[in-house]
Amino acid sequence: MKLRTLAAALAGLLALTLAPATTATAAQAGASPRAAVVPGSGWYLTQVSSRTEDRLVLVSPTGEQTPLYQRAVSRAYGGFSLLDWSADGHTALLVYQRKRRSVLVRVDATTGAVLELPMPLLNSAILDPSGTGVLVTAFPGRRSNQLVLDRVDWAGTRTTLRRGVNGVVMAGHSGTVLVEAPSGRKQYLLSTADGSVLHAFRVQGYCSPVRWWDGSQVLETCGQDGDLYTVDPATGAASKLTDVHGRGDYGHLDARSVGSQLYVQVAGACGYTYVARVGPRRTKPLKVPGATGNVLMVDAVGTDLVLEHTSGCDGGNVRSLLARFHTTDGTETPLVTLGRRTYFGRVMVFGEVRASAY
Repeated sequence: MKLRTLAAALAGLLALTLAPATTATAAQAGASPRAAVVPGSGWYLTQVSSRTEDRLVLVSPTGEQTPLYQRAVSRAYGGFSLLDWSADGHTALLVYQRKRRSVLVRVDATTGAVLELPMPLLNSAILDPSGTGVLVTAFPGRRSNQLVLDRVDWAGTRTTLRRGVNGVVMAGHSGTVLVEAPSGRKQYLLSTADGSVLHAFRVQGYCSPVRWWDGSQVLETCGQDGDLYTVDPATGAASKLTDVHGRGDYGHLDARSVGSQLYVQVAGACGYTYVARVGPRRTKPLKVPGATGNVLMVDAVGTDLVLEHTSGCDGGNVRSLLARFHTTDGTETPLVTLGRRTYFGRVMVFGEVRASAY
């Protein structure tokens, strides 16, 4: 399975429209009245979806839930999607669809305040790390087949930073952003102020950023086999992190370390994904109690992995669950168990910076 197929399985293209931003009241925008909450280490932000409503929810390290925002699911356009969460935990970025346009929604995770920003021809979006707006990849016209990278402030003013990019973009350090060339074989570290190229480098075949691995390296999935590399975008230096695969292992989408043990998110056949332990010669699927569908690796905390149970490609009726998996004895402690026909969307980790496609 080629990496382009792996990325396509996870990256949904959003579609589309630019108008001045509007600040909505809590009642208008679906913000939930509540006391101020300040998230920190070990907290998660997730979308919880049912057939009638989407909710944005903060989850504490012990599983307590704080609702931030909700919106009814439209029969024509569906609900909203969680796009990004600022590293300080204060700001969430969502998107929902309307006829011929998409609407970006900024939610203050500590107060519940909401601002809406209609956008045209939107492909992907992340928060500008400066806090002044968003960085989006978009088509400049309805007949264009070339994506551009734009900076849009919260008043709706749009500035093009670079023409000819892939849809994957990730916030960098000190006013920078990492983008791919359309071929996926070259990457650019750009200034978010004016789009100037601070560094350009070639990667290991076709590569796509996943998230920041540490303070200086980005985790990327690369090549025909979907191996993981750590890449320093300031120099282009790369180091291979995974190079073994087990049966039914068609590529690695993410990785977490627990002590000296490395675990990977594996792309299996037919959209199936699971968590595996990396051994010296192969990867070995993790035996997760009660898991009947997909298992997603959300985080690593001490000697535990935080896992999400969700339905697989067969659409089976799986109870959605967020739990701590104890790697020492193979047992689980549930954090959040959702009701029937209720599912998690994206689950984001406090302080973690991820690429737009994941």
